[in-house]
Amino acid sequence: MQQLSDLEHIRMRPGMYVGCTTGRGLHHLFLELLDNVVDQYLAGKATTVRAAFDGDVLEVIDDGDGLPFDVTHDSGVPLATRYLTKIRRHAPTADGHTPHVHLGGWGVGLRIVTALTHTCEVNSWRTGQLWRQSFTRGIADGPAKIIRRGEERGTVIRITVDKGIFKDQSWSSDTIDDRLRQAAYLMAGLRVQTPQWAMKADRGLAQLAEQLSGQQDGYTADNRPTFRMHGHFGDLHVQVAAISTTSNEKTQWHSFANGNISYEGGTHLTALKRAVAACRWRPSIAMIHVIMQTPRFAGPTKTKLDVDEIFSPIYQSIKPPMKQFCTEQGIS
Repeated sequence: MQQLSDLEHIRMRPGMYVGCTTGRGLHHLFLELLDNVVDQYLAGKATTVRAAFDGDVLEVIDDGDGLPFDVTHDSGVPLATRYLTKIRRHAPTADGHTPHVHLGGWGVGLRIVTALTHTCEVNSWRTGQLWRQSFTRGIADGPAKIIRRGEERGTVIRITVDKGIFKDQSWSSDTIDDRLRQAAYLMAGLRVQTPQWAMKADRGLAQLAEQLSGQQDGYTADNRPTFRMHGHFGDLHVQVAAISTTSNEKTQWHSFANGNISYEGGTHLTALKRAVAACRWRPSIAMIHVIMQTPRFAGPTKTKLDVDEIFSPIYQSIKPPMKQFCTEQGIS
């Protein structure tokens, strides 16, 4: 039996890598590019991501350290070229760091982007040199080249839709805008931009909770402030926000793990609920986002976080400040 190359397998079975060949699958390519920038942000290497499209061309720009074109892989090609032409099965990020987030993408890497686009051009500043490499249907047009030298930074990845792969060939401004805004809220301090708008949510989930409740500037309609907690505990990053109103409606619970929505909740949400119950509080909206190096999930869909050992650290980190908040606000 003939064994398919990575490229042949990806192009013959794109649904295995991006879910489908409709617009949803097409936008997985954008999400993989966005995930890569967010990884750099978490590593302290980037502050901004910008996305723009014109016709079937999409461009994603960041201000990060650049892809490692200046590092040679054992195969003799630049490490960045290796990442752009091979599926990385055991090192999900472009520089091998963790954690890796999935803002709706599947974390399969930049190789999927080059393989499932008609053209892909990468321009990346790295250690004072601007590197360029282009690909057509996943095959490099030539080796990576140094275009010029300077002190700039960042990467521009420009892709065009492969109309032989995707049935829906249009980029959606609504989808791109929604994903960028979600990234801004989940990654407090990350600046996101399009040609039409820009935002940075320094208060992260607190601003998202306020937006969902129709309130602004850290206060509810009856002038109660929003509870917010953001802490690092070893390799565990925890962000929590909750809003109290005079409404008797049930609490709306929202949970995220490594940038992905936890539709079925999990350990992190259980810890938040336990802390809220211990404070005898019933907020109208409560949210938690955790980022960790090795998340485990209860099923293949990765919609329920299942990491028992993080329950106690999360609960213990939330309860004291939430208890103080409730006491100060006369809630408990």
